[in-house]
Amino acid sequence: MLLVYTGLIVSVPRTGGDYVWISRGLNGPLGAILGVALAFNMPPFFALSAFFSVAAVNYFLLTVGSLDKTSSLIWAANHVFVNPYGTLTGYQDVLLYAMAAAAFSVVVAINVLRPSWGFKLTSYLGAFSLAATFAAIAVLAANLGDFHTKIAPFLAAMDLRPQPYVGPTFSLSATLYMVPYFASFAFIWLYAGPAVGSEIRTRRAVKYNLVLGSLLTLVLTALPFLLMDLAGGYGFNYGLYSSDIYNFWTATLALAGNPVLQWFIGLGLIAWNYFVMAFGVVVFARYIFAFSFDRLFPELFSRLNKAGSPAFAHFLDLVVTLVFLAVPIISPVGTQALYSYTPLAVVYLIAVSITGVVWGLKTRRSFLTYAGVASIPLLLGLGYESFTNPYFGVVSASGLNVGGVIYLACLFGLGGIVYMAARVVNGRRGIDLSVTYREIPPE
Repeated sequence: MLLVYTGLIVSVPRTGGDYVWISRGLNGPLGAILGVALAFNMPPFFALSAFFSVAAVNYFLLTVGSLDKTSSLIWAANHVFVNPYGTLTGYQDVLLYAMAAAAFSVVVAINVLRPSWGFKLTSYLGAFSLAATFAAIAVLAANLGDFHTKIAPFLAAMDLRPQPYVGPTFSLSATLYMVPYFASFAFIWLYAGPAVGSEIRTRRAVKYNLVLGSLLTLVLTALPFLLMDLAGGYGFNYGLYSSDIYNFWTATLALAGNPVLQWFIGLGLIAWNYFVMAFGVVVFARYIFAFSFDRLFPELFSRLNKAGSPAFAHFLDLVVTLVFLAVPIISPVGTQALYSYTPLAVVYLIAVSITGVVWGLKTRRSFLTYAGVASIPLLLGLGYESFTNPYFGVVSASGLNVGGVIYLACLFGLGGIVYMAARVVNGRRGIDLSVTYREIPPE
């Protein structure tokens, strides 16, 4: 998929990225339906990031407060930045929603008032988050030899007791079954660069942004888990992970050894959630802008304000995200339903792979054709697993998850309704919408 996306973005760097490729290279109506479904598949991801931004603050305050015996931090964690998975009062539910909504609203406001600041915010948050993550990795790596001794005060402060591991040994099939879970963290980064393809300044950046992003995702996803198992051992970690407070971040906070490093790592954890929101606001607006440019959406959404921002596209993102944000607030179990975006992402990526094959044949780029052909069977397997894995909210132990199925059906239905409505409305004006998809839009 990395080769397919890189080949297509180098060939056609346009706003809207993969939506433009599918609608021009494969099929116009299909591209429109899938493009709308994918775009409105993003706000749940942003809602989860806003939701977890509060949870990240809770983890940080509770961990540092408990280790340093700072009552003010513990109080803030228990009464203000509360654990969203705990038993909450009505007031705390409202407060949690308000804080998460405020976090996302601030990011949207920055992009509306100064779009250049939106890009800078994304860059600064990303750089800070990366630096903090690598600092946390370095802390954990430096404590591999005496991890059990140094983590003991944290376990005592949190009243955690390691339990002997009595589970199965390594299973290749079970490991492969979890691949979609980790892949779900990588999907979103494939869309980001192409969505702003026409705004990337240099040819070199167009060519290598996806490669760099994918390699960073690989390192940041795999290395912390590897170090945690090297430090604590799989059996030791397994029983503690279910506590919801023991993980890579809290362990490195406990091992940091000084307040400055603790705060740097903790703020980095929080910044990751804001980074996802910051880049997401930019990417979603570009999809909406591309839809509007193609007359799939009203012209209003491609209109720029005095600052040069597609303000109405941002406002649409804000409204939709705030609606989805209510799902995990109303019921923490609802967060699982929002993860139903993963199966749809796989379907979308299969369409991109087929587009890569077609585009490669048309333009005689054999590597693009081969990459597309090679990726399709892998994606089909990934799609099957993501649809049948209960982690993604489509199925559960008792059968189909009605909420997840309805969510996916609504996204595809929305895409179909939007396309048909646009075709009818434009047809009354004497505009054939299908003509739009016969040529590549200008940069």
